[in-house]
Amino acid sequence: MKKVTAENLKPGDILAKDIISGKGITVLKKRTVLTDKFIGNIKKINADSTGATDNYIFIEGTGDTPAEDDMKNKGKMEKELSLLEKRFQRSEKDEFMTEIKEIIKNVIIKNYGGSL
Repeated sequence: MKKVTAENLKPGDILAKDIISGKGITVLKKRTVLTDKFIGNIKKINADSTGATDNYIFIEGTGDTPAEDDMKNKGKMEKELSLLEKRFQRSEKDEFMTEIKEIIKNVIIKNYGGSL
């Protein structure tokens, strides 16, 4: 499962969780394959209910085959981990900063499926 903003949804994405409106109504059920129309409705619901468009939508994957989806996620995760290393490069001797880096690293790994 991966979380994305409504702005980053694309046709073929598969919902991992139900989408509930601000009034508690189930709008789309999990395992729904998203279309352009569904995505437009999700964006409208997010904007109407919160005034913000950065709410996360949980998706199981995309219309890609599982192997293609896994490869894309692994590449993205490796890129984020590489950027993390660069950001903390100057603070290698600071124990506190090293702990912070490890926490962030674990969050990144968890968000992309849990393993390298």
